[in-house]
Amino acid sequence: MSSETQQTVELQRSVRIGRLLIVGAIVGAIVGALVTTLFPIPEKALYSMGQIAGFMLLIGGVVGLLLGGVLALILSAVAKRKRGTAVIEHKVVVDEGVEPQDVAASSDASAEPATPAAEPAASEKTESERE
Repeated sequence: MSSETQQTVELQRSVRIGRLLIVGAIVGAIVGALVTTLFPIPEKALYSMGQIAGFMLLIGGVVGLLLGGVLALILSAVAKRKRGTAVIEHKVVVDEGVEPQDVAASSDASAEPATPAAEPAASEKTESERE
């Protein structure tokens, strides 16, 4: 025995904002560190190349984080426009001898496992079983 139901659902794409923010920060930091190598440092400067690279790495990371956030917002707005619908089918297949309530209980992850039915008491046995 099986039962089948259909349901219409709405599909919506989403953007993984966290990943875009992380990638933006990493790319910005790398670009900031690479920009450091483009400009020479005067010999009598009060700062070293490492200090400049660290400062530019931080600035580049923040700028990349902001650009990644703006990109995430734009892509999220574009993704919300692209919606669709789909029809899903739920099929419940029940074997002989198993009641539908047992199937629903066993498919629930928080439910306890179904116990097998106990043997009927001696008074409940039919006459053919007694002989």
